[in-house]
Amino acid sequence: MKRWLVGLLVGVLALAALVWFLPARWALPWLQAQLRGVRLADVSGTLWQGRAGQVALVNGTPLGSLAWTLSRRALFGDIRLWLDLRQPQLQVQGQLQRISPAQIDLHDIRLHVDMAELGAPAWLRGQPQGQLDLQAPQAQLQGRWPMQLDATGTWSHAAVRTPQGKVPLGTLSVALNGEAGAIRGTLSDDGNGALQTAGRLSFSPLGWDLQLRLVPRSDSPAVLSWLRGFGKPAADGTLELRYRGGLAQLSPAAR
Repeated sequence: MKRWLVGLLVGVLALAALVWFLPARWALPWLQAQLRGVRLADVSGTLWQGRAGQVALVNGTPLGSLAWTLSRRALFGDIRLWLDLRQPQLQVQGQLQRISPAQIDLHDIRLHVDMAELGAPAWLRGQPQGQLDLQAPQAQLQGRWPMQLDATGTWSHAAVRTPQGKVPLGTLSVALNGEAGAIRGTLSDDGNGALQTAGRLSFSPLGWDLQLRLVPRSDSPAVLSWLRGFGKPAADGTLELRYRGGLAQLSPAAR
């Protein structure tokens, strides 16, 4: 009887030690299930504190390397995860806590993006340049929608490279906040760009509304040509744009 108890105790301790120091590569299927749409490779460390040398989306787009720390409370269903994703053009750090299968709380999120990595979006009519830095002390996602959000960001050395030349925008600042899935934001420039820029944004699961007011500070042909690509400016050169819709494709309307 005593041997049986000793054997059981040894087995339990061995299992506990295995879980406590579980190699990350053994837990890879579970990790990828938590990070939906992401593939991990070159995995090292433990489930609780590990690293993936290569991270990519399921379509093959590389994202860089990933380091993580997972609270052992996950053993009891309380998933709290700290992530640090890095590559030269993209860095993301932050903490997440899964409240329910559909709800995730985010804390201390920091995002850095080289805007050139976005390519040349058709709606921008040029190649963005500069760096975007976004900080979100807190946010809550329901599914993939931000139900609550508190975030600020700057697009520093902002510019758009067009066939006619470079359009310098200075530094643009954005602030976003919202509750119950209704998010509002503002956009402004620091006064050093070729355009005076002011904007308002609101979006919810029902639709979105973006208003921009652009006033040229320069008579640069590149700046004026870029503005005319969005619509007809007023007599003083001011261009007011409004983008509205729900699931419809983004379509500008100048007024």
